[in-house]
Amino acid sequence: MEQIDHSMAAATDVYRRAFDPSLPPAAASRAVLQSHLASDNEARHAPWLRDLTAIFQAPAWAYVVGVILLGALWLALRYQALGPKGHGEVAGAYGAGPLVPDVNLTPGAVGTMTSRQVCTADEPAERRPPLSVQQAVFHEYGIDGAPPQEFEVDHLVTPALGGTDDIRNLWPESYRPEWNAHVKDELEDRLHDLVCQGKLDLPTAQHDMATNWISAYKKYFHTDKPLLHNSSLIADQKRKPDS
Repeated sequence: MEQIDHSMAAATDVYRRAFDPSLPPAAASRAVLQSHLASDNEARHAPWLRDLTAIFQAPAWAYVVGVILLGALWLALRYQALGPKGHGEVAGAYGAGPLVPDVNLTPGAVGTMTSRQVCTADEPAERRPPLSVQQAVFHEYGIDGAPPQEFEVDHLVTPALGGTDDIRNLWPESYRPEWNAHVKDELEDRLHDLVCQGKLDLPTAQHDMATNWISAYKKYFHTDKPLLHNSSLIADQKRKPDS
């Protein structure tokens, strides 16, 4: 065993003296090997994958991701603010309703009737619009699912003064606040009487109603408060939807 060990040591010594000077350093060989392995691994990937990887590694991609995330957040908040709501949530958030309509959604629309026609014709029954039209009005005002007992889809310019059923003349008017649908009914009757008595021309009545019905009420009733006391507690005693 000693002779064998001695022979192996001698052979190793001879090998190193003969071949080590001709071999490259181990570190250099290791670097060359790693380079070849990396090249081979890259060649295995599809070109489109390499391009996609390069895009995601670019600094500008961080800005793109940021814009996308901000956009998604804005849409989520927008949907939460204006999107469809449940019955209770709508009643709480929109129970008071807009006191005057949005002029961009409801500027008012009138027909070609004259003062004579308005006053001599049978007073048109103010029926509620079809359910599909009411839903479209609620959608315009961002209150889908609003409880019908809280609102009246009302004509801004009443048909008794030549107003039409055009959706531009319809808006969701609440029964709850002090300035509510029943108070507006008083103004409609007042203006109709003034027109038919010759004390007010029809275009002025239509204009004042369409511009700001609350201001018109104060103007023609000479008051800053509704004259109809406890009007917000009147449910449907004065005007009920036709069946």
